Amino acid sequence: MMKTIKYLFLLTPFIFFACEEDVENTSSLELEFVHKVGQEDFEYGEIYQNEAGNEFSLRLWRTYISEVKLIKSNNEVYAVPHSYHLIEPENGNKFRLNLTEIPSGDYKSIEFYIGVFGDENLSEDIVGDLDPSNNMAWNWTTGYKFVRMDGEFQDLSGNRRGVVVHIGTRANLKFQSFEFSDGMNISEQSNKITFDLDLLEAFKNPNTIDFELLSDFQFNNEADLIGENYANGFVKLVEQ
Repeated sequence: MMKTIKYLFLLTPFIFFACEEDVENTSSLELEFVHKVGQEDFEYGEIYQNEAGNEFSLRLWRTYISEVKLIKSNNEVYAVPHSYHLIEPENGNKFRLNLTEIPSGDYKSIEFYIGVFGDENLSEDIVGDLDPSNNMAWNWTTGYKFVRMDGEFQDLSGNRRGVVVHIGTRANLKFQSFEFSDGMNISEQSNKITFDLDLLEAFKNPNTIDFELLSDFQFNNEADLIGENYANGFVKLVEQ
C-alpha cells in the first residue's frame, strides 16, 4: 500500500505537466471594418456618386456577417462560436469586433458570410446582434435584412427621393474567403485583421444600379442584383 502511494506521489507531477501541455493557448483577435466610398472614408450625410451618376447620401448603413472561421496553415478550421455580428460605422467610419479565445497558431485565411447563416435567419427568439429590436428583421417567415442602407438621392428633376436598400433572403447570403498573403500568426500579443467595406461596390459590378429607374430594393429582382454585386469586392482584406 505504501509503495502504491509513493508511486502515485511520484507520478502526480508528470500527470500535472502532461495536462498543462494539453491546454491550448488562446488569444483575442480584433476584426476592424473600415467603411469606405471608393478611396474616401465614408460619412453619414455626405453626398456620393454611384456608377450610374446618381448623387446620394445615407443616414443608415448596416451589414451582417456570420459563421466566421479561421483556417490554420495545416488546414485545421476554428469556427468562432455564436458568430453573428452586426457591422455599422461607429466613432467615424470604423467598427471594431473583438473575438476572444482564438487558438494561438499560424493561420492562412479567414472566411465568413455576408448575411445571417443557418436556422437563426428564420428565428425571432435570439438576443444580441440578432435581436429583432435592432430593426434588421422583417419577421420569422422572411428572416433578416443582411445589408441595410437608408438614404436619399436627387433625381434629374431636382427632387429628393428615398433610397431603401434592404437585402435579405437565402439567395443573397454570400460566402467570403480571404487568404493572408504572408500568413498570420495569432499569438498572445495583440492581433488584428482589417477589412474595407466599399459602399460603391454595392451598386456596380456586375450590375449597374440606377436610382432613377428604381430606388427601393427589398423583395424584388433588383434586390438580388445588389446581392450579386456585394458578393465580390464589397468587402476587401487590407493586408497588414
